[in-house]
Amino acid sequence: MSVESVSLQLALDTISECYEELVDRAQLLVDGYWSEWRKHNKMLFDSGLKPGQKEYQNTGRLAPRLKRSKVTHRVYIEWLDWKKTTFRKFQNPRSGVQIKPNKREGYTWKSISKKANAWEKKFFDKYEPLFKTLRKALAVMADQITMLKSTIKLLS
Repeated sequence: MSVESVSLQLALDTISECYEELVDRAQLLVDGYWSEWRKHNKMLFDSGLKPGQKEYQNTGRLAPRLKRSKVTHRVYIEWLDWKKTTFRKFQNPRSGVQIKPNKREGYTWKSISKKANAWEKKFFDKYEPLFKTLRKALAVMADQITMLKSTIKLLS
């Protein structure tokens, strides 16, 4: 191996470690959202209110997940709609319907509010800015990893 290949391999290892640390941070944020969201849903469910009563609120539908692509090994943070429907009750209850982001702005409350309850806005507003910065950082680092791998192949 040439000197350039060795130095590029060191850079690749360093960036890969940083990428995995970012993935771990993203997973912690997603887990934090889920714990708060579940707690609020449990509170709504335990309130004993029935549909049609004055203070009744529907349980939550909107929650994020980390998705790792099997082909590119990139990690994506995406929002899903976890509403139970008659069609989905026969499917895996752990699978949600992905909400597509806007091409320009990404995930916005305007695009997500069609599938979410009003009380979920505070959770969305709290976590989405954090997810947005993590998405950008993960995308940049994944691009760097891909470029470094292809450059190392050329030099070898």
